Amino acid sequence: MRASANLGTEYVSLAPGSTATVPVTVRNTGDTVEAYRIEVLGEPAEWAHVEPAEINLYPAGSETVTVTFAPPRSPRVPAGERPFGVRIVPSEHPDATVVQEGVLAIEPFQEVAALLQPGSQSGLRQGRYRVDTDNHGNVAEELTFAAADGTDQVTFALQPAAMTVGNGTRAETRLTVRARRWHWWGPPRESPFTVEIRPEHGRVLTLEGVFVQKPVISAGLLKLLAALLTLLLALLALWFGLVRPAVKSAAKEAVDQNTARQQQAAAENELATTPPDPTPTAAATSAAPGSGSAGRTDSGTAEGGGSGATGSGQGQQFSAAISFRTNKAGSAERSFTVPPRRTFLLTDFLVDNVQGDEGTLRVTANGVPVVTYALENFRNQDYHSVTPIRVPAGARVSMLVTCRTPGTPANASRATQCRESLYLNGLMVRTAAPAASN
Repeated sequence: MRASANLGTEYVSLAPGSTATVPVTVRNTGDTVEAYRIEVLGEPAEWAHVEPAEINLYPAGSETVTVTFAPPRSPRVPAGERPFGVRIVPSEHPDATVVQEGVLAIEPFQEVAALLQPGSQSGLRQGRYRVDTDNHGNVAEELTFAAADGTDQVTFALQPAAMTVGNGTRAETRLTVRARRWHWWGPPRESPFTVEIRPEHGRVLTLEGVFVQKPVISAGLLKLLAALLTLLLALLALWFGLVRPAVKSAAKEAVDQNTARQQQAAAENELATTPPDPTPTAAATSAAPGSGSAGRTDSGTAEGGGSGATGSGQGQQFSAAISFRTNKAGSAERSFTVPPRRTFLLTDFLVDNVQGDEGTLRVTANGVPVVTYALENFRNQDYHSVTPIRVPAGARVSMLVTCRTPGTPANASRATQCRESLYLNGLMVRTAAPAASN
């Protein structure tokens, strides 16, 4: 034997994060000077340090070296006993190695951390949370969970309510907070609560959270309902103030137009069946109105009609009406066409600008301009001819309107179309048929 060794203690107990020293006495039992290398064997060698690690001894000489153990405070170093050995290796005679054995006991320590995710949650009736528990100790922990609030407004459900968390691991617990009753309106209602994590041995951890119960009928929903009600009232006002009167007016115009066409057809039929007057003083019968035939250059709606009266020696008293609408910045033309085998003697007419529109109005007879008016200068205007204007069969009396700006009818809002009327008055004279040639 070239060496001997003696441990100062064979059982060492220490807490992780602290240090413990073990003296080792090495003796040269040989008869020559020898160098020795001191090593630590086993798992504790990872945390051991030898000072000095190499020594030289004369024969019968001895020296004490120090082995220091310093295990870290980490969950990766579980608590428990671990055997170790101290080996002395002679440099010249390595086959004469000496090993002394001992035990290193790692003491347990507890360290549990927890976090509530999220700390605040909102909902109509319930909120969901997660409790993250980390075991930073070096022993497994038996944990139980509990939750409580000070207002008794909510209930709790923990899943799981108890578990074992190994050292160096994380565990998750699901927490559901549920309000006992609905919150219909008003400001959000806060319910603070606490969650306790209770280790089997050690300090109880307390986490704080808040559940915010939102009202079923929120302020935003009330504003939306108010906006929808306001919009509904505006639509009703628009309907009764603008759309409904316009629909009624359009329907009335359509009925008037249809009635005028029927009257014109009746008048033409009566004129066609009436024999020619034998003398200028022959009594005239009543005649139905003529109608206006449309000659259109822009969009618009037209109305036409006429009425008959008793005749004179020159023919039958006759009247007709032309009425139509014209789009803004557009123009339109409507006409009354003299029936076949008739001559219309136009004596006077009336133009009507009931809305006070702005633009121009022109009246022509048989293609010849009669008058031109600026609409903004009148509401109605009559025209009388000393000498009747003669309009032969098939010719037209026309009204051309150019709408610049629609006016405003009485007791109504501004119109979207111009509206003008032309009322004709004169004599309708039958023209004799041309004699047949032999």
